[in-house]
Amino acid sequence: METRVLNLPNSISLLRLAAVPLVAWLILQQHWFAACLLFLAAAVSDAIDGLLARWLEQTTPLGAALDSVADKALGLVTLVLLTQAGAIPVWVAVAILLRDSVIVLGALCYRGLAGHLDIHPTWLGKAHMFVAFAMLALVLGTRADLLALGAWQTPLFAAVFGIAVASGVQYVWIWGGRARRERQDAVFKAGSEGLEP
Repeated sequence: METRVLNLPNSISLLRLAAVPLVAWLILQQHWFAACLLFLAAAVSDAIDGLLARWLEQTTPLGAALDSVADKALGLVTLVLLTQAGAIPVWVAVAILLRDSVIVLGALCYRGLAGHLDIHPTWLGKAHMFVAFAMLALVLGTRADLLALGAWQTPLFAAVFGIAVASGVQYVWIWGGRARRERQDAVFKAGSEGLEP
């Protein structure tokens, strides 16, 4: 079944990506209510475009890439700006940024070693994504006076920190093991070819 590149799910992902600079501007201008609403709308659109892509059978490689880039851009830009505004502790932001950096660098190294890359998010990786976006939404909601985290703020930050670290370690463990197996297979294959008459 042929799928158009600019289908409905991909268009939603493009709109979410286009919302990132606007969310950033709203945060910088301290328009917290508008920033919170736009961030929530963009976050909800992530679930919508994924469901539509499956229901309409319109999944494409471009759509998967757009979805991932839009999610990362929205999350990281919002995280950095809220940290700069003093709304999120630096140690939480550093844990998330280091996790993402390690995963990206590890993926590039694995691709260079194996010549291919087939990433499937783990349940812990999905949990990290959920709690990180929940934290950003709750912090924006607090800044917009829509709710008050109060005593829940420190446990929330600690939970996000812990899951970010655990998720990063899990990805290193999984991809490190796969890289070792790829290297062993390559050595075995080279040895086998050397023994052929």
